[in-house]
Amino acid sequence: MSSDKSNQLLIREAIRKIALGRSMERINLAPGGMSGIGTARMIHGYVAKIHDNPSDEEFSDYGGTIDVGEYPDETASAEPVIHKGVLLSAATNSEGGFLIVPALFSDVTIFMDAATRYAYVVNFSHVDILRLNARTETVIGVTEMEELDPENDSSPDYDELETTGNETSTHYTPTAVTTTVRNDKDKEATTVIDAESITHTVDKSEVRQTADKVVQKVNSTTVAVADNKVTLGDENATEPLVLGNELARLMLDFLTECSKIMTPTLMGTMSPINMPNFISLTSRIQKFLSKTSYTK
Repeated sequence: MSSDKSNQLLIREAIRKIALGRSMERINLAPGGMSGIGTARMIHGYVAKIHDNPSDEEFSDYGGTIDVGEYPDETASAEPVIHKGVLLSAATNSEGGFLIVPALFSDVTIFMDAATRYAYVVNFSHVDILRLNARTETVIGVTEMEELDPENDSSPDYDELETTGNETSTHYTPTAVTTTVRNDKDKEATTVIDAESITHTVDKSEVRQTADKVVQKVNSTTVAVADNKVTLGDENATEPLVLGNELARLMLDFLTECSKIMTPTLMGTMSPINMPNFISLTSRIQKFLSKTSYTK
């Protein structure tokens, strides 16, 4: 081999070691396969920049991606190595579907495909945005199962374990969201939200809200609130409530007039014998006015 060719190989190998850093050892140990040898890298680093500002001069090239800096133990380069335009999902952009945006300077692990030069984030330590946008439905839930007994060979496998009855779930569709919570005592609470109503149900209690009315019901007892109308006891109640202060003034006037009654007798006109009772009743009027409940 000529001296010039040997020098070129040495220079190329030196550049390769600088570019790949400590990953060089992993690439050398990688087995041969359909994709060749060492066609991908796994890099541990940190979020150096999030390209989410349309006014930034780099946004047109890197919008929706992040820059990732390698940790010193991952590279042999003396200068910091920054990977520009790392994708946040395994696609050529970060629109729609499932998206996780890590926090600035948080730890991430990225996968780099040497063939396409695309890099994707595959692990996060801290997250600022988590987005899941499905076309038909999304279900998120937790179902508690009996504990697995690893010491017992005849113990049921995970997919055969009995449920305890404790479970929660939220079911999203394009038109409604339903959240359900159940416990091992056969109790259940649900919330159903659609564009026109919200309904909360707990056993025999229910609260339903629409654009023009809120109805709260416990068994057959109902409180309904609508524009300029509140009904108690039944949603279709027709008997009006009494204004407490107006009633108190009316009773005071009535008792006052009653105390002025004069009765003709053989001895002349006299006040009723029970007139002191009228005075006693007037002192009790304020006591029937509620201190916590008011109406208008």
